[in-house]
Amino acid sequence: MNRKIIAAAIGFVVAVAIGSHFYVEWQMAKFDASLPTPPTEEQLGADETGGGHWHGDEWHADDAHENDTGETELIPSVDWQPSTGRPHEAVKPEGLDALDADDPVAKAWAKLDYIADNPFAWGGNADSRTPGLIAQLTPPPVSFGDYEGGPDDNSEELIVLLEELARLRDPRSIEVFVAYDCESPLGGAFFTETLLALGPPVVPHLIPYLDEALEAKTEENPIVLRGLLSSLHTLTEIGHRRWADLDGVTEHIILPRLEQMLAEGFLSPGGERNVQWAIAALKR
Repeated sequence: MNRKIIAAAIGFVVAVAIGSHFYVEWQMAKFDASLPTPPTEEQLGADETGGGHWHGDEWHADDAHENDTGETELIPSVDWQPSTGRPHEAVKPEGLDALDADDPVAKAWAKLDYIADNPFAWGGNADSRTPGLIAQLTPPPVSFGDYEGGPDDNSEELIVLLEELARLRDPRSIEVFVAYDCESPLGGAFFTETLLALGPPVVPHLIPYLDEALEAKTEENPIVLRGLLSSLHTLTEIGHRRWADLDGVTEHIILPRLEQMLAEGFLSPGGERNVQWAIAALKR
């Protein structure tokens, strides 16, 4: 092959490589320039320079998301009363009230009680439509008749109502979504996604399903099994994503229950794998 042609080809390849390099650098610089920059002290003001964080292109002071148990909680002004007292009261260890106030286990239970009593502390909408939708959806169905699509199958109507309720993002609806996910034949990804969006206030409603499984010590009961599997997945996701918000609940209340299940040996091989996966995920 002619040397001039080879040289020209090599020169063309080198030129393309150099051009590509500078194009990529230009695109990266363009992308970096589009990112939000931390606020200056003048932008924040004297009272906000103590700390904060970005959510996309919006700045939040750190205390906007702090939820440590105590009087400093940021709770929206919402008239809230759980429909049946504290949701599915979780089984507390004996002698808990006698523990020192600085004991991490006691503090975790205090946090769980706080979360249960103050579901709006993590945001959410107190929508006027929520009570009416809850009334239409309660109690959740245990079954839909002998076959899908039969005369007792009103699942499509319920799904429409549930989807409308989910769009409201009202923490008062947590009881409904947990009950459907853990006890009704309508459980599935839709409920998990909705509960994950509602965040830490879901946790007090789910822990009792672990207690129920520990008390039954069997996977033969289909209702107990449904509640265990559904609550296990959602608890793991929330516990992993919102570890700081739960402030000790994961390590001192959730994980001990999962480890107790493995120790007592009543789980099937599949159940053991699910619990082992949850423990591994929560300890990351």
